[in-house]
Amino acid sequence: MKLKTLLRPLLSIIFGIIGTFIVKVIVPPEIFTISGNYLLILAIAAFGILGFILPELVELAGRAGTMAVATQIVRHLPSAAAGGLLRSSLPFRKRRPGKAFASRGKYANPLILDTSALIDGRLFDIVKTGFIYGTFLVIPSVIAELHKLADSKDEIRRARGRRGLEVLSAMQAERQVKVEVLSAEPRDAAVDDKLVKLAKKIGAKIITVDYNLNKVAVVSGVSVLNINELANAVKTAVLPHERLKIQINAVGREKNQGVGYLADGTMVVVEGGANLIGKTVEVVVHRILQTAAGKMIFARRANAN
Repeated sequence: MKLKTLLRPLLSIIFGIIGTFIVKVIVPPEIFTISGNYLLILAIAAFGILGFILPELVELAGRAGTMAVATQIVRHLPSAAAGGLLRSSLPFRKRRPGKAFASRGKYANPLILDTSALIDGRLFDIVKTGFIYGTFLVIPSVIAELHKLADSKDEIRRARGRRGLEVLSAMQAERQVKVEVLSAEPRDAAVDDKLVKLAKKIGAKIITVDYNLNKVAVVSGVSVLNINELANAVKTAVLPHERLKIQINAVGREKNQGVGYLADGTMVVVEGGANLIGKTVEVVVHRILQTAAGKMIFARRANAN
């Protein structure tokens, strides 16, 4: 760098003098009579700039010549030796396809989809609201499970598999959603083990409604987004002594109990409501029970003593 810094001014002066000499020798005197000294000044500037950038031009020419010679040498080498030489000279090596199924940091907020989450059908509606966002990843085993269900002879299983494939297709078609179907996956036998292993490798979360997968993932230190837990969390908040209007739809387990549901699906058990099936009555909440299956509300008729 220091040598270039010293050479540039010197080369500019030398090339400027050369330019002056060339112009005076080549250009007829009549041109100088017409243009005056402008032509001479232009020549000095042009040759001076050429001298200033000459070190870079020489360096580029040297590199180009070296590459050309190296290419000719490699072409005349045997194929095996040439392949080894090229591989050793490259700054990186291309990954073998299928060896690495994902890499940490490659995906923004990676979310791995379980088969149960796609079959459930609620995922796409949740994603469209924007509450869940990121890169949704699907491993080949999940696709295989959906296809197996969709081809099942059992009508219910076939419907579930087709719904899962439809949800996945709808997510892929949505412009605001990024879905990537991976070409490779961990080699574990069970699909749940593959999901957990992949999630740990790339720092992803698993989206599921499977209770057992949820527990295994949490024990393994993997974050889980359970759609059922989300649904329970956003259900209508009801407080003791609050009045509700409920349609009694069925008889409860205990004697003289009637059962109805809120708009979000929360079960309401009404004492003394067994003989009110099909009727809409006003009830007063007196107890709320949170269970693993969800929230249950116990109430009495509003006009009952």
